[in-house]
Amino acid sequence: MRDAENWNMRKLTLATLVVALAGVAVQGFASESPKSNLVAAIPSSGAIMGKGQLTRVQLADVLLAENPALDKGFARDFSQMYITEAAAEGVNHDIAFSQMCVETNFFKFDGLVTRESNNFGGIGVIDDQNRGVLFPSTLIGVRAQIQHLKGYATKEPLAQARVDPRYYNIFHGSAPLISDLSGRWSTNIAYGESLRNVTRETGKKLVRG
Repeated sequence: MRDAENWNMRKLTLATLVVALAGVAVQGFASESPKSNLVAAIPSSGAIMGKGQLTRVQLADVLLAENPALDKGFARDFSQMYITEAAAEGVNHDIAFSQMCVETNFFKFDGLVTRESNNFGGIGVIDDQNRGVLFPSTLIGVRAQIQHLKGYATKEPLAQARVDPRYYNIFHGSAPLISDLSGRWSTNIAYGESLRNVTRETGKKLVRG
Protein backbone atom coordinates (compact mmCIF):
# COMPACT_ATOMS: atom_id res chain seq x y z
CA MET A 1 0.00 0.00 0.00
CA ARG A 2 2.83 2.39 0.88
CA ASP A 3 4.52 1.69 -2.48
CA ALA A 4 1.27 2.45 -4.32
CA GLU A 5 0.86 5.72 -2.41
CA ASN A 6 4.45 6.71 -3.19
CA TRP A 7 3.95 5.93 -6.90
CA ASN A 8 0.76 8.00 -7.02
CA MET A 9 2.55 10.86 -5.32
CA ARG A 10 5.38 10.68 -7.86
CA LYS A 11 2.87 10.74 -10.75
CA LEU A 12 1.10 13.75 -9.23
CA THR A 13 4.40 15.58 -8.75
CA LEU A 14 5.47 14.79 -12.31
CA ALA A 15 2.14 15.96 -13.73
CA THR A 16 2.38 19.21 -11.77
CA LEU A 17 5.90 19.79 -13.05
CA VAL A 18 4.82 19.20 -16.67
CA VAL A 19 1.94 21.67 -16.33
CA ALA A 20 4.23 24.24 -14.74
CA LEU A 21 6.83 23.90 -17.48
CA ALA A 22 4.17 24.16 -20.16
CA GLY A 23 2.93 27.35 -18.55
CA VAL A 24 6.43 28.82 -18.60
CA ALA A 25 6.84 27.90 -22.27
CA VAL A 26 3.56 29.49 -23.25
CA GLN A 27 4.34 32.60 -21.25
CA GLY A 28 7.78 32.86 -22.86
CA PHE A 29 6.38 32.58 -26.39
CA ALA A 30 3.62 35.09 -25.72
CA SER A 31 6.09 37.59 -24.31
CA GLU A 32 8.03 37.76 -27.59
CA SER A 33 7.29 40.84 -29.65
CA PRO A 34 6.06 40.44 -33.24
CA LYS A 35 9.25 42.11 -34.46
CA SER A 36 11.43 39.62 -32.58
CA ASN A 37 9.43 36.79 -34.16
CA LEU A 38 10.28 38.18 -37.60
CA VAL A 39 13.94 38.48 -36.65
CA ALA A 40 13.93 34.85 -35.49
CA ALA A 41 12.30 33.73 -38.74
CA ILE A 42 15.15 35.05 -40.91
CA PRO A 43 17.31 31.99 -41.76
CA SER A 44 20.75 31.93 -40.21
CA SER A 45 22.21 31.35 -43.67
CA GLY A 46 20.65 34.58 -44.91
CA ALA A 47 19.63 32.87 -48.16
CA ILE A 48 17.13 35.00 -50.07
CA MET A 49 15.75 32.06 -52.02
CA GLY A 50 13.71 29.73 -49.85
CA LYS A 51 10.45 29.40 -47.97
CA GLY A 52 9.32 31.82 -45.26
CA GLN A 53 7.97 30.71 -41.89
CA LEU A 54 5.56 33.35 -40.59
CA THR A 55 1.84 33.39 -41.37
CA ARG A 56 -0.02 36.41 -42.72
CA VAL A 57 -1.37 37.10 -39.22
CA GLN A 58 2.13 37.04 -37.73
CA LEU A 59 3.48 39.31 -40.47
CA ALA A 60 0.56 41.69 -40.05
CA ASP A 61 1.17 41.79 -36.30
CA VAL A 62 4.69 43.11 -36.99
CA LEU A 63 3.23 46.08 -38.85
CA LEU A 64 0.42 46.67 -36.36
CA ALA A 65 2.77 46.55 -33.37
CA GLU A 66 4.99 49.24 -34.89
CA ASN A 67 2.22 51.16 -36.65
CA PRO A 68 -1.05 50.81 -34.67
CA ALA A 69 -2.84 53.30 -36.94
CA LEU A 70 -2.71 50.83 -39.82
CA ASP A 71 -5.98 49.07 -40.69
CA LYS A 72 -5.88 45.48 -39.44
CA GLY A 73 -7.66 44.05 -42.46
CA PHE A 74 -5.33 45.81 -44.87
CA ALA A 75 -2.28 44.69 -42.90
CA ARG A 76 -3.31 41.06 -43.24
CA ASP A 77 -4.20 41.35 -46.93
CA PHE A 78 -0.91 43.13 -47.59
CA SER A 79 1.01 40.44 -45.70
CA GLN A 80 -0.70 37.73 -47.74
CA MET A 81 0.56 39.41 -50.91
CA TYR A 82 4.13 38.87 -49.71
CA ILE A 83 3.50 35.21 -48.99
CA THR A 84 1.82 34.59 -52.35
CA GLU A 85 4.18 36.64 -54.51
CA ALA A 86 7.31 35.32 -52.82
CA ALA A 87 6.14 31.72 -53.16
CA ALA A 88 5.58 32.25 -56.89
CA GLU A 89 9.25 33.19 -57.35
CA GLY A 90 10.79 30.97 -54.66
CA VAL A 91 11.85 33.94 -52.51
CA ASN A 92 11.73 33.82 -48.71
CA HIS A 93 8.74 36.00 -47.82
CA ASP A 94 10.07 36.76 -44.33
CA ILE A 95 13.14 38.42 -45.88
CA ALA A 96 11.09 40.35 -48.43
CA PHE A 97 8.70 41.51 -45.72
CA SER A 98 11.58 42.53 -43.46
CA GLN A 99 13.01 44.62 -46.29
CA MET A 100 9.66 46.35 -46.76
CA CYS A 101 9.60 47.16 -43.04
CA VAL A 102 13.06 48.72 -43.25
CA GLU A 103 12.38 50.69 -46.45
CA THR A 104 8.98 52.07 -45.40
CA ASN A 105 9.63 52.21 -41.64
CA PHE A 106 6.80 49.78 -40.99
CA PHE A 107 4.49 51.39 -43.56
CA LYS A 108 4.84 54.86 -42.02
CA PHE A 109 6.57 56.28 -45.11
CA ASP A 110 8.42 59.01 -43.25
CA GLY A 111 11.54 58.75 -45.42
CA LEU A 112 12.29 58.85 -49.15
CA VAL A 113 9.90 56.02 -50.01
CA THR A 114 6.33 57.26 -50.45
CA ARG A 115 3.02 55.44 -50.13
CA GLU A 116 1.82 56.76 -53.49
CA SER A 117 4.71 55.10 -55.32
CA ASN A 118 3.84 51.55 -54.20
CA ASN A 119 7.61 51.09 -54.17
CA PHE A 120 8.01 49.01 -51.02
CA GLY A 121 11.61 48.02 -51.72
CA GLY A 122 12.89 51.52 -52.47
CA ILE A 123 13.81 50.48 -56.02
CA GLY A 124 15.69 53.30 -57.74
CA VAL A 125 15.38 55.68 -54.79
CA ILE A 126 18.33 58.06 -54.52
CA ASP A 127 17.35 61.36 -52.92
CA ASP A 128 14.52 63.89 -52.61
CA GLN A 129 14.73 64.64 -56.33
CA ASN A 130 14.93 60.98 -57.33
CA ARG A 131 12.22 59.10 -55.47
CA GLY A 132 12.51 55.92 -57.53
CA VAL A 133 10.09 53.84 -59.57
CA LEU A 134 6.32 54.33 -59.44
CA PHE A 135 4.13 51.23 -59.55
CA PRO A 136 0.43 51.28 -60.48
CA SER A 137 -0.85 49.22 -57.56
CA THR A 138 0.07 47.72 -54.21
CA LEU A 139 0.21 44.23 -55.70
CA ILE A 140 2.50 45.24 -58.57
CA GLY A 141 4.77 47.05 -56.13
CA VAL A 142 5.12 43.93 -54.00
CA ARG A 143 5.68 41.79 -57.08
CA ALA A 144 8.39 44.12 -58.37
CA GLN A 145 10.24 44.02 -55.06
CA ILE A 146 10.12 40.21 -55.04
CA GLN A 147 11.38 40.09 -58.63
CA HIS A 148 14.21 42.48 -57.83
CA LEU A 149 15.25 40.32 -54.89
CA LYS A 150 15.15 37.21 -57.05
CA GLY A 151 17.22 38.92 -59.71
CA TYR A 152 19.95 39.64 -57.20
CA ALA A 153 19.75 36.20 -55.59
CA THR A 154 19.80 33.90 -58.62
CA LYS A 155 20.12 33.58 -62.37
CA GLU A 156 16.90 31.59 -62.55
CA PRO A 157 14.23 33.14 -64.81
CA LEU A 158 11.14 34.84 -63.40
CA ALA A 159 8.03 32.71 -62.98
CA GLN A 160 5.66 35.62 -63.59
CA ALA A 161 5.64 38.38 -66.21
CA ARG A 162 8.28 40.99 -65.37
CA VAL A 163 6.98 44.17 -63.72
CA ASP A 164 10.31 45.37 -62.29
CA PRO A 165 11.70 47.91 -64.79
CA ARG A 166 15.17 47.68 -63.25
CA TYR A 167 15.33 43.89 -63.32
CA TYR A 168 17.95 43.91 -66.10
CA ASN A 169 19.99 46.69 -64.46
CA ILE A 170 21.41 44.31 -61.88
CA PHE A 171 24.01 41.55 -62.03
CA HIS A 172 21.89 38.45 -61.61
CA GLY A 173 23.03 36.00 -58.97
CA SER A 174 25.42 38.49 -57.37
CA ALA A 175 23.63 38.55 -54.01
CA PRO A 176 22.29 35.14 -52.94
CA LEU A 177 22.45 36.19 -49.26
CA ILE A 178 20.94 39.23 -47.56
CA SER A 179 24.44 40.28 -46.48
CA ASP A 180 25.37 40.48 -50.18
CA LEU A 181 22.76 43.22 -50.71
CA SER A 182 24.99 45.65 -48.83
CA GLY A 183 26.70 47.79 -51.43
CA ARG A 184 24.35 46.52 -54.11
CA TRP A 185 20.73 47.21 -53.24
CA SER A 186 22.02 49.99 -51.04
CA THR A 187 25.45 51.57 -50.68
CA ASN A 188 25.00 51.20 -46.93
CA ILE A 189 27.50 48.53 -45.85
CA ALA A 190 25.17 47.58 -42.97
CA TYR A 191 22.09 47.23 -45.18
CA GLY A 192 22.01 43.42 -45.00
CA GLU A 193 22.26 43.52 -41.21
CA SER A 194 19.39 46.01 -41.05
CA LEU A 195 17.20 43.52 -42.94
CA ARG A 196 18.14 40.71 -40.58
CA ASN A 197 17.38 42.77 -37.50
CA VAL A 198 14.40 44.67 -38.94
CA THR A 199 15.80 48.00 -37.87
CA ARG A 200 15.13 51.27 -39.58
CA GLU A 201 17.87 52.36 -41.97
CA THR A 202 19.23 55.68 -40.73
CA GLY A 203 21.82 58.24 -41.63
CA LYS A 204 22.73 59.32 -45.13
CA LYS A 205 20.13 58.77 -47.86
CA LEU A 206 21.73 56.04 -49.93
CA VAL A 207 21.38 54.76 -53.47
CA ARG A 208 19.49 51.50 -53.87
CA GLY A 209 19.46 49.06 -56.76
